Amino acid sequence: MLKRHTTFINSSFGLLIILFSAFTLHGATNSSVKGWVFDAQTGESLPGANISVLNTSLGAATDINGKYIISRIPPGLYTLRVTYIGYVSFEDTVLVTENEITKKHLQLHPAALEGETIVVTAQATGQKSAINQQLSSKSIVNVVSSAQIQELPDVNAAESLRRLPGVSITREGGEGNQVIIRGLSPKYNIIKVDGVRMSSSNRDDRGADLSMISSTMLEGIEVSKTITADQDADVLGGTVNFKLREAEGGDKAGIGFHILAQGGYTGLSNAPNKFRNFKIVPSIEGRFFNERLGVFAEANFERRNLTSNSFGGNYSARAESGTDYLTNFFDLHSVPRDKKRINGMLALDYKLPVGKLNFTNFLSSSTTELEDRQQLFSVYDGPGTQNQHTYTLSYSKSTLSMIHNSLNYEGQLPFVHVNLKLSHSYSETDEPDNWAVGFRKQGVGIEQFQNVPNLDPKNIAKAVDTGLSGTNLNTVSTTNNFTRERSLTAALDLELPVNFSQKITFVIKFGGNYRTLKRSYDSETFGTNATFSSPSSRAANNMIIDHFGISTNDPLSIPLSFFVDNNYDYGEFLGGEYDMYHPMHFDQIESLVRFCQANFKEFASSGSPEAFARNNFLSTSFNYSGKEILTAGYIMATINLGSDLTIIPGIRYQKLQTTYFGVRGVQGLLSYAAYDHPEDTTVTRHHPFWLPNLNIRYKPLPWFDVRLAYSNTISYPDYQGIIPRINISNASDLDWNNYKLVPTKSKNYDVYFTFSENTVGLFTVGGFLKQISDLIYGWEFFKRGDEAKPYFLRSRDPSRRITYRINTFVNNSFVTDLWGLEFEWQTHFWYLPDPLKGLVLNVNYTRAFSEAEYPFIVSGVDTSFTDRLLDQPNHILNLTLGYDYKDFSIKFSWLYQDDVFTRVDFWPQLRSNTAAYNRWDIAVKQELPWFGLQVYGYLNNLNNAKDENMLKMYTDVPRTLEHYGMSAEMGLRWQL
Repeated sequence: MLKRHTTFINSSFGLLIILFSAFTLHGATNSSVKGWVFDAQTGESLPGANISVLNTSLGAATDINGKYIISRIPPGLYTLRVTYIGYVSFEDTVLVTENEITKKHLQLHPAALEGETIVVTAQATGQKSAINQQLSSKSIVNVVSSAQIQELPDVNAAESLRRLPGVSITREGGEGNQVIIRGLSPKYNIIKVDGVRMSSSNRDDRGADLSMISSTMLEGIEVSKTITADQDADVLGGTVNFKLREAEGGDKAGIGFHILAQGGYTGLSNAPNKFRNFKIVPSIEGRFFNERLGVFAEANFERRNLTSNSFGGNYSARAESGTDYLTNFFDLHSVPRDKKRINGMLALDYKLPVGKLNFTNFLSSSTTELEDRQQLFSVYDGPGTQNQHTYTLSYSKSTLSMIHNSLNYEGQLPFVHVNLKLSHSYSETDEPDNWAVGFRKQGVGIEQFQNVPNLDPKNIAKAVDTGLSGTNLNTVSTTNNFTRERSLTAALDLELPVNFSQKITFVIKFGGNYRTLKRSYDSETFGTNATFSSPSSRAANNMIIDHFGISTNDPLSIPLSFFVDNNYDYGEFLGGEYDMYHPMHFDQIESLVRFCQANFKEFASSGSPEAFARNNFLSTSFNYSGKEILTAGYIMATINLGSDLTIIPGIRYQKLQTTYFGVRGVQGLLSYAAYDHPEDTTVTRHHPFWLPNLNIRYKPLPWFDVRLAYSNTISYPDYQGIIPRINISNASDLDWNNYKLVPTKSKNYDVYFTFSENTVGLFTVGGFLKQISDLIYGWEFFKRGDEAKPYFLRSRDPSRRITYRINTFVNNSFVTDLWGLEFEWQTHFWYLPDPLKGLVLNVNYTRAFSEAEYPFIVSGVDTSFTDRLLDQPNHILNLTLGYDYKDFSIKFSWLYQDDVFTRVDFWPQLRSNTAAYNRWDIAVKQELPWFGLQVYGYLNNLNNAKDENMLKMYTDVPRTLEHYGMSAEMGLRWQL
């Protein structure tokens, strides 16, 4: 491996010397041609148009605003040819003068049948823009264009992504929040906003929450599935870049006002405030000083009801059987969830004589309040937990805030094109006042199920004694959590164009970036450290009884009956498959929490284990802080051999230094009062990598091209893995975080065939292979006595009589193969007779395969089993059928996703998959004849699709279920 990389590095530097020599010999001119490509009928810019200089290898593609520039053209008379799928190709001559910039604007006419005039409809415009941007890219990308986003905007950016090939999303309460690319988990993908890496909002991993990004402020979305050397290489799946809008120019220059207002409905039967969903989006934009200065500002005020009903099951394997399972417990959750979100954006751009300045600012804040009414049915989960029915009401108010700022300079110096970017990204998740109150009833009539195999949880639920008698207060707890991450980045890219001849041209690009990142997690937990039913809680119970006027003859029994809310309706819970009982009254329970907070801390000083006091173990053991420093440099070349062949070799050096602080302690019986952690420590690790890559694009025919890509990429360990935390429990469990984890590595191979023509549209078929090594996953193993010493604190010795179960993370020693096929067809049936010519079709299908070997230890013997990758679906099918007629548009969307592997376990009966997911959505829009008004509406999840996670061997036994119902939205948009 090292020898191959060294050879590649030497070859790359040799190539650089040759290219610099070529530049010296052929030194060249500063002459260039630039201009704007636009629709001759509407004046709309055409992004992704391809401009070539005939009989040379020179050319360019238009940017998002339809602008292009072709540099270093020798003086002379040339013919420019511009092509754009959906339009008639056009040629024009241009005279290039020594050391001057020649302006040449090019207009295109839509393709039409002879004798007919084509009106390009709204959805077709967005599709054509996406097709041409995808065709003009040098690597393998998928695009959602600005017109597609603005025409019928999705709820958020995650929903806009899910229609792309190889892409699926995760949801919370029915709302998309994270993206999975080619079956690889969200943490394996990079999310950027306007080229600025989005900070993680997750305590444990590097995943980003896409629900924070409003689709209305986006100019476009690009998903890069292969990389070139100038891109961050710590990605296994793909890179998503959300491009923010800027002020429009050209015919649309001037001051423009836009406002969008919509209301919505949530269809789940027990959802409160069903009609309180709304979104209001005002924006203003303008260009000033002869269009040199552009200003775009937008705000987004939104409220969404994301109520859900859910089920969670816990199972164990019968050791004497390879197929039977036992049901330990399961719980039911009714979760009214209210999300309020505010987004703001300010984009300034200034056009310089030979360049441009951009200053972009993005702010998002989302507050989610939820009430979780939970019922837990426990058959047996260890001593003291059997034959119980527990009621819990918990409350959480979580505020997620994100800030992105970037200052970008793009300009032309005498010999090089310069791009300098300074950026800042910050995220924080603040949960200042979470609380939970639990009531418990013992002896509920389900003890007979303790050792019965393969039970349907519904049968247990039907047998439970749900009477209120004997259901008493058990625990009260409060927590506050705070996670933050801040990164600062400086990046410099330099491009040096070299014309070896008119048939052979190069662009040498080199540069690098420097990023610092700081993050921390802090948690505080207070509560009852035993239960309210123990004898030493008598004084606390008496105070509660007296304060609330509770009628009871037993000072150790505070009954649930006093706190029941008879007006709360659980509705048809989980489609009527399960029943929920005795909902707690929210206001009364919150009063109980506040009373405990205000009155019971005094019990802490007396040493009472029931005291409502700080839990020192939970408030200490999981806290961490740290920083990362990333340095990267690269060199690459874009080599054009004629107009048909482009070769892009490159190499990137990327190094990450991580420094993290973790808590190391011993958990005893009284750790809630005093947690012993004498060896807290900070560990620094270095991860340097040389990462070569190669992209080739060959276009032998005007309607066909082939793209090949090879790259080496990595993925850094999650925070929860590398924090140097150790916790030795008072039993035999030992948590040992493996700070010695190395990054996961992947060799990536891609091949794509693309067919494009005005009537065909765009048809692609591609294949990919990823060979992933050092994949990181959770692991447990056993060490007895002194064998456990390497995982202990230095000042402690393990007991020689105890076999310790060590929980950690490890790198998989086996190579995991992930491969698949992707098909995509985008077309507009403009050539068909009325009324069919208004049809717009997008359809894509992904078939993925993987083979991962998971090591395990059973009875001291190393073994393993083979299955597919976690989070990987075998099949993804997206179908979108749109129709435009004059000012009316309608779009039907269908998503089918096969089952997804969700849980690894040595016991086959405990592994789990999701059920197949099948969902229908409809969006409509009608332009009104007054003042630029539009009315639009959505019906989301028409078929009431559910998220279902089942035991793999028993497809009708659920591990988790979540129902969130259909939602509807209707709005009005005005633009001037």
